[in-house]
Amino acid sequence: MPRPKGSKNRAKTVEAVNTVLAPEEIGKKIDEINAEIGKLSDEIKVKKTELKKLMKAKADMEKAAAEKKAQENKARILAAVEASGKSVDEILALLK
Repeated sequence: MPRPKGSKNRAKTVEAVNTVLAPEEIGKKIDEINAEIGKLSDEIKVKKTELKKLMKAKADMEKAAAEKKAQENKARILAAVEASGKSVDEILALLK
């Protein structure tokens, strides 16, 4: 006779509470867990706010760095134009 395959072949497990708790103790435990969840939710909100501020600061810094690089490139281009002795129109004509 063939053996059944898959989930039928697994042993059934039931998670049990290590100790038998009275209904009052279960209520206390529920309240403790709810309080802990509330505390963790507040911490998550604080961390999300901090993350938003850091992401905004990072974006601002990247934008400032890009603007600075663009200005440096512009200055280099203008210096090259002056060094070449050609007018801007002549250089644009060469680029086309």
